Amino acid sequence: MAQNGETLEDEINRLLQTNRYDPAILPRLEEFIEYQASNDFCDSDANLATLKLYQFYPAKYNPPIVAKILIKALMSFPASDFLACLYLIPERRQVDEPIPVITQLADLLDRGEFKQFWDASGACRDLLEGIPGSITAVRDFMTDVVSRTYHTITTSVLGEILDLSAEDVKAHVTSRGWVVQDDVITIPLNEDNQPRPPTMDEQLSFKQVASNML
Repeated sequence: MAQNGETLEDEINRLLQTNRYDPAILPRLEEFIEYQASNDFCDSDANLATLKLYQFYPAKYNPPIVAKILIKALMSFPASDFLACLYLIPERRQVDEPIPVITQLADLLDRGEFKQFWDASGACRDLLEGIPGSITAVRDFMTDVVSRTYHTITTSVLGEILDLSAEDVKAHVTSRGWVVQDDVITIPLNEDNQPRPPTMDEQLSFKQVASNML
């Protein structure tokens, strides 16, 4: 199916342009998803096209491929890839393992419940660790949230958030230019985490608010 000098990625792009809804391209799409899973990159368009074909041709539905697509989408947080993928999976299939636990992980990431994420991830840890870069991508997302929320944080607290030892936490943050002194990590100021003066509404006392309610 590939043409001379054409990479797998080139071939998939061509097939999606010319035969997007042809079930005959599913084997190549599935091969491409396996390739993504092994090489730490994601092609959302190809993955969504695969799920759409499964929707049109239920007999060709491939649970292990769907699980890998969802893990790749999980790695794209905070992008909306995961919801887009889940929308294309029939409800009757969404109860099949490991989809419920992957969906739970996505929900915990979305709500910022990172410690609970690591607790829940044990149910599909082998799947996560079997896809290179998935754990790193999740930690990068968590780190970005922390950088927009805190100016200082202790290594122990960040260790719980990232599921890392104290030494690994220090290595993780120093590579980003964060400063570690004793047990305190200082995050460079950015537009989200810098102190700001209180607004007029924030300066109103409880008595002032209460008097306006009487």
